[in-house]
Amino acid sequence: MERIFWPVVFLLVLLSFAVSFYFYPQLPEKIPSHWNASGEIDAYANKEVSLFIIPIITLLIVLLFTVLPKIDPLKKNYAAFMPYFRGFILIFVVFMLYLHALMIASGLGFIIKMNYWLMPAISALFLYMAVLLKKAKRNWFVGIRTPWTLSSDSVWKKTHALASKLFILYAILFLFAGFFEPLFLPAIIAIILLVIALFAYSYFEYAKEEKESVKGEKQ
Repeated sequence: MERIFWPVVFLLVLLSFAVSFYFYPQLPEKIPSHWNASGEIDAYANKEVSLFIIPIITLLIVLLFTVLPKIDPLKKNYAAFMPYFRGFILIFVVFMLYLHALMIASGLGFIIKMNYWLMPAISALFLYMAVLLKKAKRNWFVGIRTPWTLSSDSVWKKTHALASKLFILYAILFLFAGFFEPLFLPAIIAIILLVIALFAYSYFEYAKEEKESVKGEKQ
């Protein structure tokens, strides 16, 4: 499985470039590049930019993913969750290819209410991230990386157990936000609050652990 993983990933990235070249002559000079909270087009860009920006970004991120486990000071910990990390890479590439296809379809004149098509895919991405967070071991690149999670395996485990549950709830909220516009802004605010909550939680868990350690030493 490991031997075919990277060839499959890079073939999907190559497919995104191939799709861009194939549809290039059929598209107008300017194609949709941004959609508002209602899923309606509110910006256009030259097709030279729009057609290749997603494939290029995908390629660069995939290349980054190949390097991170090798340069991480805690690289030995990746072995414990590498199948889930690879799963995330594959899902990310498929997601970007799907987003690319939606953009091209819109440029070809298909009427696409983007939030209806995109939000379920984003929700699925968050759901898998919840799985990855639960399985991830302490490292410098994947997960909730605060000074306190990186300093303690126990704090890392507790923070990521909570993060996994919160990401599942957020995925559900984001799914509904795709179909009910009034929920879109609360969903954006929720992700900011989620990050703050996990940051604070990791600090308090670490402080509690330190306090218990000092108390144990005195005894």
